[in-house]
Amino acid sequence: MIKRNKTLQIIVILFLSVLGVVFYQYNRTDPIISLSVSTDGRYVISAHASRKSDLYFPKGQLTLWDIEKKEKKILADHANAYSASFIPDSHEFMWQDDKKVVHIQNVDGQELEKFNHFWVAGHLMSADKSFYLSTNEYGELYKGYGEKLIPIYTDAISILPLTLSMTKDYFLLSGNAGLPENKPVAETDLTANPINPSESKKRSYDGVTLWDRHTLKPVARLWGNVGKTTGLISPDGNWVVTGGENWGNYMWEIDNITTNRKKLSLNYDNIPDKFKNKQISTISVIAIAFVTDTEFVMLRQSSEKDGFGDELAALYTVGDPWIKAYVEIGNNPSISTNYYQRNLSVSSAPKAHILVTGQATGGGINVYKYHPDKMELEKIWVAD
Repeated sequence: MIKRNKTLQIIVILFLSVLGVVFYQYNRTDPIISLSVSTDGRYVISAHASRKSDLYFPKGQLTLWDIEKKEKKILADHANAYSASFIPDSHEFMWQDDKKVVHIQNVDGQELEKFNHFWVAGHLMSADKSFYLSTNEYGELYKGYGEKLIPIYTDAISILPLTLSMTKDYFLLSGNAGLPENKPVAETDLTANPINPSESKKRSYDGVTLWDRHTLKPVARLWGNVGKTTGLISPDGNWVVTGGENWGNYMWEIDNITTNRKKLSLNYDNIPDKFKNKQISTISVIAIAFVTDTEFVMLRQSSEKDGFGDELAALYTVGDPWIKAYVEIGNNPSISTNYYQRNLSVSSAPKAHILVTGQATGGGINVYKYHPDKMELEKIWVAD
């Protein structure tokens, strides 16, 4: 009898072990390529793909994360890895499947709308859903979809990564920037036609270009960055901030765009004593995230291994090129800015002071809460 009980115990243990492995494999996610945080900082939607995936057409899981409940739910296994995007001021988000269908659904699982589209390398929608902006892998820009599709910029032949940012008056496309020799701070006398039907593209507004959301015309081409570049419009709508491959990190005041460009300082002489043994480098910026309407962090290329790479990030405020403070981002787990094509794997909810990154070595997320009064970043959830 005793022998039989032991045998039964072993069988139960083996069964539970197998069940645990199956559960883990089912819930395990690949590295995050794009993620987006809801405006209130409650939810995160992420799209994943393995590094072996096609660079231009990666696909994988779609995952919903509930920060408040600390829960994770895999919603699909065939999502365009560049397509995770929350609609502002809502609990509704967009994603695209492997058949190029864009879905709009809410966190309760209800699908609200879907439409056929081209394969997106990034897309945004206004809070009232009246303005849908998307770009393909070439950096071409379009408004709307279906019969209401309007080309904005087709004279493009950019390469990934690309970054879209939008406010009520403007939108910004940042991508691979050319050499800025003998170029002004910003070009505003823009006469080239952005709609080019020719197969021979001139790349007239590649790099970093600010566009008018009402006229759909380019407002300014911004010079200073070289190579792979990321950029955002500040949540207050007054500044453009960029960073990238050539260590050229800049901000432009939109109302004085031809005269007021500031190069962000990389002077780390003022690191407080409590952070003296923490690492921070001057290597390339992969992603930018606003933690308030005016304060932002520059996230540099992270390590492929946990426990290595930057532990700190520099905090800036718009209008001031000097480092305002240092915040602890940590490197265990290492954040997801380990290569350029993961520039969309960082997102924030500035009004809620929530920052979320993917992880370099897995498919999880790091969630941080920014405390403006102390200028500190607190890691509140590490999930896999």
